[in-house]
Amino acid sequence: MGERITCNLDDIKGEPTAHLSGLKKVFLRRGDCESKLTQFAFGSFEPGEICPKHSHPTMVECFFFINGIGVYEVGRQKIRLSPSTFLRIPAGIEHKLINDGSERLDFVYFGIALD
Repeated sequence: MGERITCNLDDIKGEPTAHLSGLKKVFLRRGDCESKLTQFAFGSFEPGEICPKHSHPTMVECFFFINGIGVYEVGRQKIRLSPSTFLRIPAGIEHKLINDGSERLDFVYFGIALD
């Protein structure tokens, strides 16, 4: 079995997100396993950081927030984020993440391709 089946968050190098806001540490990327998973990662946004409004026409995203508070604008909804909040963003829906708290906003998230 040549595929990695375990890792530790502390051993993964941080990198900017695709939207150039926040930091991510990627556990799995597209192609690392046979599935429609596009990415499974740990993300963090410092206080005041914003991921600008965008959408993914062919991908569903799911987030689970671990630490901090913030707001996720999903379509016309503004959803308050706090630890233990789960959020699913349907494909094609515009969304924007804002850390409006005073501490780091930490979360795990994954994307699933529809095609």
